[in-house]
Amino acid sequence: MIIASCKLKLYLPGVSSLKEKRHIIKSLLQKSKNKFNVAAAEVDSQDYLQTAVVGVVTLGNDYRYLQSIMDKYLDFVESFHEFSIDDYEVNISR
Repeated sequence: MIIASCKLKLYLPGVSSLKEKRHIIKSLLQKSKNKFNVAAAEVDSQDYLQTAVVGVVTLGNDYRYLQSIMDKYLDFVESFHEFSIDDYEVNISR
């Protein structure tokens, strides 16, 4: 079993309330689960307006396939206009 995880630090420049931030992040998490069949959650910075930290994880038995999923996921996240990726870390381990 191989586990692939990704931790994303997002910058949300136009957010003016926590309610608005949570709406944007909730939408991202739901779309992530639907499109990529991953587990996703906001894991840090919940009380900061313009910063969000999201964790995503999936597992399988093919390293190259999981790397491909993580690459496609990062491209997917970059397609959102409400935020930008400040930093990210991808780990794939056996």
